[in-house]
Amino acid sequence: MSTCSRKNSKLVSATGLVLAGLIASYLAAPLPAALGQGKKREPQNVSNAQLREGLQVLQATKKMLQGADHDYGGHRVAAIKAIGAAERQLKLALGSQNKGKNAAGQIGKAVQGKGKQPEPQNISNLQLADAIGILVRTRTFLEKADHDYGGHRAAAVRDIGVAVQQLKTALKYEKRTKG
Repeated sequence: MSTCSRKNSKLVSATGLVLAGLIASYLAAPLPAALGQGKKREPQNVSNAQLREGLQVLQATKKMLQGADHDYGGHRVAAIKAIGAAERQLKLALGSQNKGKNAAGQIGKAVQGKGKQPEPQNISNLQLADAIGILVRTRTFLEKADHDYGGHRAAAVRDIGVAVQQLKTALKYEKRTKG
C-alpha cells in the first residue's frame, strides 16, 4: 500500500471515528419536549459540546477534501471554502460563550506533496461522496443545538449546506466531463 493510500485510509478512519462520537453523543442527548408543551432549553454546556463536536467533524472532513487530488471544476475548492466559513462561524459562536478564549482549536493544513502519484479518480469521488454524508449529518446535528449563539450557529448550518451543494455539483461535473 502506498504512503498516500495509507494516509488517506487513516484520515478516512479518523473522520469515521469523529463522526461515530458525534452520532453517539447526539443519541445520548436528552430528547426535546414535545411541541406545544413548553420546550425546556438544554444547558448551555450541552449546546457548546455539540458545536465543538461539529467543529471537529468539519475540520476532519475539510482535511479529507483537501487531500483529494482532482479539481471538479473548482467545486471541491468551493466546498472547502464553505466548510472553512462554517468552522469560523462555530468558532465565533463558541468564542462568544467563552469571552475570547480559543475554545475551538486549530485547523491543520493538508500537505499537498509535489511529485506524488495522482490519486485515482474513483478514490477522490468516494471521498467527496463520504464528505456529503458526513456534512449532512453534521448539519442536522447542529440544527438541533438549543442555543442561538448570536446567529453564528445558523450561519454555520447555512455554510455547511453550501458545501454539500458544491460537493454534489462537483460529482455531477465529474460525470459530465467523463461521459
